[in-house]
Amino acid sequence: MKQLLIAIIFSTFYLNLFAQNIHRTACNGNLVRLDSMLINTSIDVVDHRGRSLLHWAVACKQKEVFDFLVKKGIRINGTDNQEKTPLHVAVQFNNVEYFDYLIGLQSKNNWQSIYGASLIELAVLNGNKGLTEKLINSGIDVNIKNKRGSTALEISQRTGAEDISEFLLSKGADERLVRKFKTKGKYMGQEAPKTKPEMFAPNFISTEEQEFGSVFNREGTEFYFGVDVGERNEIRFSKMEENQWTKPVTVLSDERYSYNDPFLSNDENRLYFISTRALDGKGEIKDVDIWYVERIDGGWSEPINAGSNINTGEDEYYISFTNDGTMYFASNGHSRKDTTRTDHDIYYARIVDNEFQEPVLLDSAVNTTDYEADVFVAPDESYLIFCSTRDGGLGRGDLYVSFKNSDGNWTKAVNMGKGINTKHYEYCPFVTKDGKYLFYTSNQDIYWVSTEIINEIREKSR
Repeated sequence: MKQLLIAIIFSTFYLNLFAQNIHRTACNGNLVRLDSMLINTSIDVVDHRGRSLLHWAVACKQKEVFDFLVKKGIRINGTDNQEKTPLHVAVQFNNVEYFDYLIGLQSKNNWQSIYGASLIELAVLNGNKGLTEKLINSGIDVNIKNKRGSTALEISQRTGAEDISEFLLSKGADERLVRKFKTKGKYMGQEAPKTKPEMFAPNFISTEEQEFGSVFNREGTEFYFGVDVGERNEIRFSKMEENQWTKPVTVLSDERYSYNDPFLSNDENRLYFISTRALDGKGEIKDVDIWYVERIDGGWSEPINAGSNINTGEDEYYISFTNDGTMYFASNGHSRKDTTRTDHDIYYARIVDNEFQEPVLLDSAVNTTDYEADVFVAPDESYLIFCSTRDGGLGRGDLYVSFKNSDGNWTKAVNMGKGINTKHYEYCPFVTKDGKYLFYTSNQDIYWVSTEIINEIREKSR
């Protein structure tokens, strides 16, 4: 996945992307310096994602820092911007030791009712039966529901965690509370959104897992999307059969390599995606490249690398195509006039005789000195939408749009505004082939909205 996270491994984000020095000091375990810094700083100082020094101490497994902060009176259950406490961090990373520390520090027993559902959700998603048992045995109701209305049993059955399902049933989990979702008709039977974004297919596509990078085929009968499954990503697929959508199944996955950001070629005989796969499919994880598989009888071919004209020794992200087959994508590996640049920019590559040509860097109307990636180009090249982390955004990463003017040049990209962008990360835009709906990812779920919002921005920018 991407600069997230993308996927988003909590500890990697903490170690590499954070700018507030005091939290990095806690992560590094430098007690002397931390103590000095706290002379003029509150013990409950948080970073830009609301995470406290205790969140960091748990994530970075710094026991001396942990003990020091507790002795200093830090809030044990301080929540970050996603309402996660340090206890959630311990569960997220399957860290039983810190889980036990934090449970022992709870002054009241109401933590079970306040945080129980979200803690069990994390344990089940991680496939951690041991922590699930600990949570249930600590007094959390086995049938407690999370904010989506899901019980732990429903989540375990949805994710195929059979051993956890069996344990929950042995503890009295009620199968009658497990909901069955039947999705029928176009766009999975969802009520079409207007200019206010709506979560797409809640509890069927957008679930407690982290979903992103989605695409429908032209007929609207196939749907591909990426899912974060821990330290890697996989691509899942659902199709409409006799007006009924099938339960999503995994079509591209590997125990080591990540596969995500699916996008169909114009003839829909190729499924493009990005992956950390080694060129021979056997070696160590490498940088992110663009790959594809071809339709064959009964499925897909083995992955094929898109070639050295597109891929470099650095990262290439996301894929979309114009009507003539030109590929738009992002890279931080292709040569640029500014040799000091290390972040991602957006490129396009024409195709001649079925071979992609040397990529061309888009100009400063689109690219800046910040991160630009996840580009969707309209098939007629009338506009493009992409993600950027540039200054002036509304959150961790925003969606921007640029329109092609009558001279054939891209207009200066503008933020798509509060109707789309939030304090979270918005990325992976895709517009359906009928031109009616914009799909994108926000806060680890897939959303959709009427493309009227693009037309409104176009009119305002004229």
